Amino acid sequence: MNISKEQVEQAEAKASAAEDERDVATRELESSPYSELASMKHTEAARLAAQLRANARELRLAWERQVEEEKRRASRPELEKAAAAEIREAGRDMDARWKVLVEAVSAAQAALVALADVGVAYDEALAGHVEVLAGVGLDFNGGGSGGERSMLGADRLKVKGREFHPVEPGLLAAWALRRAAEARLSPNHHLVHGLEWQCRGVDLTHPELAQQVKAPAAKVFPAPIRVVNAFQAELAARTAK
Repeated sequence: MNISKEQVEQAEAKASAAEDERDVATRELESSPYSELASMKHTEAARLAAQLRANARELRLAWERQVEEEKRRASRPELEKAAAAEIREAGRDMDARWKVLVEAVSAAQAALVALADVGVAYDEALAGHVEVLAGVGLDFNGGGSGGERSMLGADRLKVKGREFHPVEPGLLAAWALRRAAEARLSPNHHLVHGLEWQCRGVDLTHPELAQQVKAPAAKVFPAPIRVVNAFQAELAARTAK
């Protein structure tokens, strides 16, 4: 809603008139300090004057902001013309960066597809070997080699003492994403905390993975802001004395 200067002036005039009536009521109260009617009239006049003055003040501030915005819009073409070189540079830079970003996303997507395919093939091979060894009477717990499938369909394979478990490709992708976010975005990034439980299963079933897959190089992040409440600040001040 547009505000006109006339509306502002009218609101200020009403406020001034109300303040005049308040001043009259003040003088009447001063001449009759014990008059209940004069006191009530003064209270109402003071309340109305304060309210109208506050309304007028808010209306003027809104009108002044509107005037400033209109001036800014009017000068916008000149500002953009003066910053033509900076605008062109921003366009070139962001176009190039967007191209690199698209290429990186495409590469990451292809890598995830490859990870999913390899993970599925791994689990299928594991299930096949479990079926073969269990089929010839070699269970998982009977010796150095064997396999079993639980009632829930979980496979376990052991070959010369080494155990193999399903990898669940989706969890592997989450595990890799969490490591990348922790190293390159922030240890406090929401993905690091959000994927913690999903990745814990990978760490428990395949603890060797973290040793064999080199972690991404970590950036140096600024120390998080430490929030200290009033009690902690007072306790620290007393301890320092």
